[in-house]
Amino acid sequence: MTKTSRLWIVLAGLMGAEAVIAGALSAHAGLSEQAVLWVDKAVSYEFWHALALLAVALLSLRENSRLLTLSGVLFTAGVALFCGTLYMKGFWEITPFPMSAPLGGFCLIGGWCVLAFYGFKAKN
Repeated sequence: MTKTSRLWIVLAGLMGAEAVIAGALSAHAGLSEQAVLWVDKAVSYEFWHALALLAVALLSLRENSRLLTLSGVLFTAGVALFCGTLYMKGFWEITPFPMSAPLGGFCLIGGWCVLAFYGFKAKN
């Protein structure tokens, strides 16, 4: 296993665990209806992108590609910014900095686009 694929697997596992924890806290913390919606949206996005990161890890086992690395970095940054912002709004009613959620969303979209480009360019 390469160091890069190992990193993506570790990060995917941590993202999955964090999403489960956040979902459980949301269900039991007595949050407002809007706060629960923010946290639930973040949990959903974090789970899906943890799976996307696992896909990047599996593809990285086959080939050490800069495109895969970029996709993984964008997914990780996107989850940190987008989901992190929604978690902070939901649990503590604060926003880390203006436009952090849209920037995170842009990173997530970029990660998917780079992954698609990798698929287009990949050799057998």
